[in-house]
Amino acid sequence: MLMDELQVVVVGAGAAGLAAAARLRERGVMDIVILEAEERLGGRIHTVPFEDAVLDLGAQWVHGEVGNVVYSMANKYGLLTASGTEMLESPYIDSTGKIIDKEITEKIIGILSLIHKAGDTMLKDFKGSLGEYYTTVFQKKMEEEFSTSHSTLGRYFLDWFQKFENNIDGSDSWFETSGRGLTEYWECEGNLLLAWKSGGYQKVLDLLMHKYPDKKMEVPVDCHIKYEKEVTYIIWKNLPGDKVTVECSDGSSYTADHVIVTVSLGVLKEKAWSMFYPALPPRKLNAIKGLAIGCVNKIYLKFPYRWWPEPYSGFSFLWTDEDKQTFKPSGSTGRGVGGKHWLQDILGFYSVDNQPLVLCGWIVGPPSRCMEHLSDEQVIQGCFELLQKFAGKCFNVTIPRPECMVRSRWSSNPHFRGSYSFRSMTSDRLGAFASHLAEPLTNDDKKPVLLFAGEATHDHFYSTVHGAVESGWREADRIFTYYNCHSPNISVLDHMNFYQVIVIGAGIAGLAAAKTLIDNGLQDLKILEAQDHPGGRISSVFLNGSWIEVGAQWIHGQNNEVWKLAHKYDLLSTVTSSEGEGVYIREDGVVIDPALVEEVCQVVTEILQECEEYAYGYCDKKVIPKSIGQHLKQKFERYLESCSEDSEELHRMKEELYDWHLRFQVIDNSCTVLDKLSAKAWGSYSFSGGTDYINFKEGYGSLVRTIVKELPAGMLCLNRPVTAIKWQQSINLQVQNDTALDTICNKLNGVHMTPFHVDVHGGMAPQTHRNGIESGVPKTVGKPPVVVFCSNGTVYTAGHVIVTCSLGCLKACCKTMFEPELPHSMIQAVQDMGFAAVNKIFLVFEKPWWTPDIKGFQLIWSRDNNVTPSHKERSSWTRDLTGFDVIHGQEGVLLGWVGGKGAELVEEMTEDEIGQQCIELLKKFTMNENIPLPCQVISVFHI
Repeated sequence: MLMDELQVVVVGAGAAGLAAAARLRERGVMDIVILEAEERLGGRIHTVPFEDAVLDLGAQWVHGEVGNVVYSMANKYGLLTASGTEMLESPYIDSTGKIIDKEITEKIIGILSLIHKAGDTMLKDFKGSLGEYYTTVFQKKMEEEFSTSHSTLGRYFLDWFQKFENNIDGSDSWFETSGRGLTEYWECEGNLLLAWKSGGYQKVLDLLMHKYPDKKMEVPVDCHIKYEKEVTYIIWKNLPGDKVTVECSDGSSYTADHVIVTVSLGVLKEKAWSMFYPALPPRKLNAIKGLAIGCVNKIYLKFPYRWWPEPYSGFSFLWTDEDKQTFKPSGSTGRGVGGKHWLQDILGFYSVDNQPLVLCGWIVGPPSRCMEHLSDEQVIQGCFELLQKFAGKCFNVTIPRPECMVRSRWSSNPHFRGSYSFRSMTSDRLGAFASHLAEPLTNDDKKPVLLFAGEATHDHFYSTVHGAVESGWREADRIFTYYNCHSPNISVLDHMNFYQVIVIGAGIAGLAAAKTLIDNGLQDLKILEAQDHPGGRISSVFLNGSWIEVGAQWIHGQNNEVWKLAHKYDLLSTVTSSEGEGVYIREDGVVIDPALVEEVCQVVTEILQECEEYAYGYCDKKVIPKSIGQHLKQKFERYLESCSEDSEELHRMKEELYDWHLRFQVIDNSCTVLDKLSAKAWGSYSFSGGTDYINFKEGYGSLVRTIVKELPAGMLCLNRPVTAIKWQQSINLQVQNDTALDTICNKLNGVHMTPFHVDVHGGMAPQTHRNGIESGVPKTVGKPPVVVFCSNGTVYTAGHVIVTCSLGCLKACCKTMFEPELPHSMIQAVQDMGFAAVNKIFLVFEKPWWTPDIKGFQLIWSRDNNVTPSHKERSSWTRDLTGFDVIHGQEGVLLGWVGGKGAELVEEMTEDEIGQQCIELLKKFTMNENIPLPCQVISVFHI
């Protein structure tokens, strides 16, 4: 498979997701969709503007140099510098306001540092927690250094060091951290606290996408990102074509050959058991359960002036036993956690690079999660009192109240549920490893369809950005390894594929464009159609001596170009149709009185007609409802209120008929729900007049066949999916001789001219052409043509390209197909316009089982039926069926219409399943257990 034929969905636009997408894009994968739940990219890299610089709410420092890919990317451009933050070297202040003697401090911190370094060896076979290791060894070392003196102070330092270590590891307690598991982490040699000179950690995102240092070299990844797309469900097996489907909370869904999941371990812990179908394998779930993620937060305080002594870059807080028990802030600063106040777990406050008036407080574990739920005022007041207690006394200063605060909230954010991962005692007990989390899930052909990336999947660099980046590259490379190929670098274009105009799409719009150009004398054009047949969403199937329409059904009105063209070619039938005909039948088999059906239909029709007033400004804008759904609901409820003398049963039937009309309108307007359908815009639709529901003698496809028959031979190319359109790009063209060059120049005649270069390579020595252009010498001859790339490797160029693909296709690729990207207003229009599926199901029986007077069965669901179409219940899609119509001219054929979510779900079914479920439905409503199974089921998505 060529790389530009692949479809890949990346879940998450953090470091791992962007790294994967950038590598895929660099190597030729064009069809990429990145689904990001937040309104921003970066994930746990979250750089925010502040004053004249930035603050990093997430990743802050580059940890180490040797073997660190982030360092490698940034260092060559001189983007990093040693951080001014020095936690271990900062003064230590106890809760009485006393600064601890520097000599004693250095000895105790020295002991703790030695224990840390020895851990690389000591912890390899250690079966206990990190806390057990430290407390045991520390006590012994303290006795060796100080005998019995300073034992109390040692406990205070040990308590602080636990908070320090927990901030590094992300654990609630170091008794939760696995000692042996910690050795799995590899520390990169070099400076462990490298700060970004400017711009914050978001700079690495620019490096990943090659925006820096030269934006002209950018790998277009931004255009692939869809924001506020919270993924709720991933179906990774047993779908047609071995595809994977990703569903989002807003109702949108995406299909791909591969899906790379880069969400945090916290999200997986919360959703993994309900997010995937089929369920994830036990080993994967065990890894998700066993690996751990904690919550580390930052509290940035900005002061009106620097009040702390100049030599200090921060200060650490040591709590005495007495103050631990008695500390109660005077203000409203929130409650405590586990018997002590949350403020007691702030490690200290430290300087921030490039922010001279800002101090940053670090907090981890349950108190950190508690802080997230407090108000800004509570946090500011609490930190203010904490600083007064420690630093105010120590430095004998009046601390000014902070002017403002910025803080992180990683745990309460449902798109993260934590800061970074670590190895816990549970990891040891369950035998959970990052490699298990990183294992891809494959289909029956061993193709990796569901892949996992993110810092938690890295064996040795978990909890880091460089680990996340490596994991994203790893999964992109896994895809390339599977296909064992490289993207071809197409730099030479065949001059024989030059055309004045290229039309993309051979649906009715593309064919009409081509016909109009031909009728006006332009013959030098090419039509590129992705499917193996023309017509697009017009598709007629020959069945039992006649035609059925699996696509467009009727011509609506006579004063339109389609009717005129069909009339010109004598393609129209004298038979017209209608919608919603037949019996309206309830779940209990009761047929509703036609008079009542007509009454409710008339009420709904009149309600909808009111929307014309909204469209043409005949009413106050303030009274225009937000949607058709809201408008119908409000007006129909008023209608029901006016029917105060109705019996309960009559009232119930009117509600159930109203439900049918809602389903009908969803189908008629091709939307997912009516609440997404604009009431104002709906009224602007204009019927062309004359007869409606006009049929063709030999199917709608007869119009397509007639137009195609008139096309010059070779103009229409089938099976040509377009993957990229470069519409403003200078290129080098290689042609064989001067005649070919002259042909190109002629084709570009009359087009607005801007320079581009053509390289002419002849088989003989350079000679002067009659127009003065020498072969083999680059010359400026015209504007850069539009270049169209197809999935089979064919490249076409033209002066003009007409794109006629569906809005659905544009929604999927408008940010990826075009280079440069389309104007923002155009992309916004594509995204804002509605587009959904309507599907048809044809049930073909050997003979009709219904009586000749029946024109259809419209299904009226009980008001108490609360079934919502979902993947959890295979037959739930039927809830979005309106009913089954008897097809004119076909003996024994019923046509079922389905829209909304049901239209998407039914596409996952086999035709046998669809037939079985439809028959069960008809038996239920008609109370007829003798309905036979259809001898054939036809659906557009299976053709």
